[in-house]
Amino acid sequence: MKKLMALLLAAIMVFALTACGGDTPASTPAASGASTPAASESTGWVPTKDIEFVIPFGAGGGNDIMVRKMVEIIEKYKLCPVNVVPVNKKGGSGVVGYTYLKDYKAGYEYALASTSASFFTQPITGNSPFSPDTKDFSFVAHLVKDPSVICASKKWDFKTIDDIVKYAKENPGTLKWGGVGNASDDAILLYTLNTLADVQITYVPYDDQGMLTAAVLGGHIDLCSSSLAESVEHMKNGTMNTIAAIADNRLPDFPDLPTAVEQGYQLDHQQNRGIVMNPGVKDEVLAYYSGLFQKVAETEDWKTFVKENAMADAFMGYKEWTAYAEEVKEDYTTYLAMVPKD
Repeated sequence: MKKLMALLLAAIMVFALTACGGDTPASTPAASGASTPAASESTGWVPTKDIEFVIPFGAGGGNDIMVRKMVEIIEKYKLCPVNVVPVNKKGGSGVVGYTYLKDYKAGYEYALASTSASFFTQPITGNSPFSPDTKDFSFVAHLVKDPSVICASKKWDFKTIDDIVKYAKENPGTLKWGGVGNASDDAILLYTLNTLADVQITYVPYDDQGMLTAAVLGGHIDLCSSSLAESVEHMKNGTMNTIAAIADNRLPDFPDLPTAVEQGYQLDHQQNRGIVMNPGVKDEVLAYYSGLFQKVAETEDWKTFVKENAMADAFMGYKEWTAYAEEVKEDYTTYLAMVPKD
């Protein structure tokens, strides 16, 4: 009888141990050390009220379109448990929008803002009270870069940057290079080329891309740097001569067009588009938003949007974006020092 009782007790203990161990088998993420979005969200910070996504520019512009596409993807795939609400606050090349964001206290968890070139250029040129670094902002995610191209009017037979430099050396100050705005990416590229090649090409600022494109097509100016999105049709139709890509790599749709760096000129400056918050936001909050936008960047919807808008996919999480933003700030400071003051 005692032997029977002992055998029964042993069987019960084995059963109990097996049942307890069955909750976390070795093949589950918890046991293997892997993590899943659901697991990280359940143990970290999760938003509990609607989130404002500030767009510091007007409706219909590139930044506005980009943010609204992200919000559309978040809603479509139910990536966030609360609403993400886009809010346009245009004015002052972004200053009005960032002022609106900064009206929330440091560490505020429910307001984001998109960035573009002016996030860096306005403070550096003294036109913004905010500094584009961790003193005034928390960096959430970097989404894309905007490659550009150097184009020439059809009245010229320029094929390479060397062709332009050779003519500029022989005819100082006669070539005209157009761009949008004075302290802009377009101006930076021209003055960097002037410095690198020791030439004098005259910069001509325009108020918008449409006016710039018309001036090149009409032969009123000789050269321009232009966003790929604005140039792609003219590149395909041959209505402009395309000289070089300003990009990290050759453009997928134009594999025969060499980059400026390949041609021996360190012209690789591109516009960066990312997301920021007020300073002092906790790491667990930044990690949540960084993960959210990484999910957006991994969808086919986003990849199609990036390709159709001639952007370069360049996602960075919050830690990488924080470090990279400091590099971008230093680059803009160096480049803008080359731009003559009015």
